[in-house]
Amino acid sequence: MKISITKPLLILICFLLATACQHRKQQQDEQGSANKQDYTYTPEKGALVVISETANPEMNKVSLFKDNEKDSITSMAAENGKFKLQLDTANLHEVYFIKIEGKSTKRGTSGLAWEAVVPVLAVPSTTLELVQKPFNHAGSISKVAFSIQGGGEEQALLNDWHTALATLEAEDEGQVQQYAIGGAGVTKVAGKKQLAKTPGSITEDFIGKQKPLISSFYLLSRAGKERQYAKEYQNVLEQAPDPVKRSKYGLDFAKRLALLQTKVKQLDLEKEVVATDVRLSEIPWDSFKDRKYLLLSFWNSADQASASAVKQLEKAAPDLAEKGIDILPISMESQFSKWKENVKSFDFKHNYRMRNEAQQDLINTLYLSDLPRFVLVKPNGEVIDDDFNIEQLEELE
Repeated sequence: MKISITKPLLILICFLLATACQHRKQQQDEQGSANKQDYTYTPEKGALVVISETANPEMNKVSLFKDNEKDSITSMAAENGKFKLQLDTANLHEVYFIKIEGKSTKRGTSGLAWEAVVPVLAVPSTTLELVQKPFNHAGSISKVAFSIQGGGEEQALLNDWHTALATLEAEDEGQVQQYAIGGAGVTKVAGKKQLAKTPGSITEDFIGKQKPLISSFYLLSRAGKERQYAKEYQNVLEQAPDPVKRSKYGLDFAKRLALLQTKVKQLDLEKEVVATDVRLSEIPWDSFKDRKYLLLSFWNSADQASASAVKQLEKAAPDLAEKGIDILPISMESQFSKWKENVKSFDFKHNYRMRNEAQQDLINTLYLSDLPRFVLVKPNGEVIDDDFNIEQLEELE
């Protein structure tokens, strides 16, 4: 039986189908918008006021820096340690740094220049005070330690963190290196010991102990361990109150965690992984075209923990090579001379360092938030695993 459809009915059917498709697309768009978080940050402006009323003949200058500790905003002279620093257009609920410069009057270090960098969180309608306390550590050039009074538990966290870092620095500087004079000249017989803590481990300690504060998320951003502790940090974010989540550091951290979930599927190895060996020769990608896999091992030769993790791969390299898998250690070290010196103890067939001008683009592509990072690829750039666990090496075939 042949069914006949009139032209008006056909037009109506087409119209209904188009309307249904449009409605479905609208629903999908609305659902996508609901699932996609808005990371737009608009700072709240206000005045940051810090005063110092304690006489200190050592201090002669104070400067204010942004939270990256690099961009200077303003500076002024300190008159016998006293000053009033005011920034009327500060971004409230953001961290700034006060750099204090002076010359020591301490016995044994008298006349030596020193500087201290103190973190301060800009809070609304609050005058903060620079507090000075005696600091008689043998490794300190100055005889005072600085902190900020006011700002509640947010500032208290920054104070405790800064004090721990200053103490660690003093312990490092206070160590004595011993030398002996002999027929071969002067030789070092004892050097600085390895301290139990590092600036990074101290920062991680404070993150783990504290409530979900704005200052906590600032420290999280400094630690750069969100890939390693993604689940733990996600819990901290979920516990945070809305004002903290909407802060610069809360939004930034939420964005970082979202980036971790975005998997990289393809790399243009020749254009994106631009690295050279100690002779400044670039990676000969064509020579690896017949290999099964390449394990790109990104690390930093200046970071002992990172270097140790990559060095563990040395023992596995021969067996992997027989399977058609080559390991390519690629350092993100910025200084060529230090990297060249640090890799002398490495026993890899291939050893490279990312060129400085190419590092940031690769960091953005792979989100290299913490190192070491292992990426398993095929020679054509297809990414098999953009966050490979080296414990799975034996499973590779």
